[in-house]
Amino acid sequence: MGKNLKGRECGKGIYQRKDGLYSARFVDRAGKRHEKYFQTVPEARNWIADTKYADTHAEVFCRHRYYGG
Repeated sequence: MGKNLKGRECGKGIYQRKDGLYSARFVDRAGKRHEKYFQTVPEARNWIADTKYADTHAEVFCRHRYYGG
């Protein structure tokens, strides 16, 4: 778990950079790492939750995969 500049836990996959922005990242089903920067921790948590859901349901990342059938 990442920490902010004051030493507090931010949550899994989230940490605070020295410039004050929060970095959130996760690895999708294909093994590709996705990272994005935010002003607040709740924004970062929401992005991780939304993109993990989209990855699980193949809404956003489907253009990178071939679905035969």
